[in-house]
Parts: sequence; C-alpha cells; structure tokens
Amino acid sequence: MKFYDKEIVKKAREARKDGLSLRAIEKLINVPNSTISKWVRDIKSTNYFYKNARIQEKKHKDKEHPLFNNYSVNKYQARIFLSLLYWCEGSKYPSSNCVAFSNSDSSMMKTYIKLLRKGFDIDEKKFRVRLQLHSTHNEAKESNHWSKLLKISLDQFGKSTITIPKNKRKRLDYRGTCTIKYYDVKLLLNIMGIYEQFGKMFQGGIA
Repeated sequence: MKFYDKEIVKKAREARKDGLSLRAIEKLINVPNSTISKWVRDIKSTNYFYKNARIQEKKHKDKEHPLFNNYSVNKYQARIFLSLLYWCEGSKYPSSNCVAFSNSDSSMMKTYIKLLRKGFDIDEKKFRVRLQLHSTHNEAKESNHWSKLLKISLDQFGKSTITIPKNKRKRLDYRGTCTIKYYDVKLLLNIMGIYEQFGKMFQGGIA
C-alpha cells in the first residue's frame, strides 16, 4: 500500500474544493485517479458526473440491505461468522498457539471482537493488544482509540511497535494496525475446525 505526503493530499483536496475534476487533479499532482477519489470523496460537488456517481454508488451498496431487516445473530451463527472472518485474517495453528487477529480497519476489528464475545464464553483477562504505529502517530491517542473501540483496558496493551514511514508518507486516516491476541489454544483449534468444516461444504465433502 502506497503512502502519500500530507501536502499532496492537501493540494488534491483544495483543488477539488476549487471545482477541478478528478482527471484534472490527477494531471496536477501525478497521482492515480482512484487514489484521489478516496481523498476527496467527502467533498461535495455540483458536477453532474460526481452526483450521479454517488447516487449509483449508494444504489448498489443499499441493494442487499433488506437481507438484514429484522435479522439478529444468535450464538451459533456468531461462531460461524467469526470463524470465517478469522479464516481470512487470523493466525493459524501451529504457527500460532493463540487466537490472534490483526487489521487496521476499525470497523472490521470491532465486528471481530463483538462476534468473538457473542459466540464464545470469553475470559476478558486473556486478551492482549499490541499496536503497530508510525512515528507520526500520537501513541497515547491511538491507544485510547483502540481501547475504547474494543472495550479492552489499556492495562492489557503491550508496548507499541513504532516504524518510520518511507519518504515521510502517511496514509489518510490510518490509525495504526491493531493485533488482538487471546491466549487459548483450544479456542484457536475450535475456530479453525469450524471454518475447515464450512469449507468442506463447498468441496464436495458434505453437501
């Protein structure tokens, strides 16, 4: 993932506020159109193409929302959803002897921890958290952010890993990468067993 200097991001946003199109900004700062779009998405425009793009975007995002009408997740469904998420992003046995999940997406991390707590009987004391931050971050601020988000005490946070971003570039809205560890190898094997069994359903092993 590429990082860009704050001044480049600022220049792109100012150009957008002045009414420049994404293509024009791309030529101005020599940054891909797709990247610029993420930086300026929150800046409203009267441009027809911009407005139409946002309408179409919302239409497609909202299309399947009715699936969740009056939908609630029970304990056993939470185990399945959690295990599928863990299959994608979690550390596996025997490389890991604990349930370990890492990501920089706050929404994903909150979903993960909620599903874990709902699906399994959790001992909160077994949680440990470690952050990977850039030297440009305020460690105390980011630690508080993740502590409140995950509802895990700062006393259970280990020492953060601090790295210096290359070329002093910084990703917009990056709050660091968070790793949550839960020290219970039996639970790790339970989770792996669930997603492995789920996978067999689509490999001709069950269905």
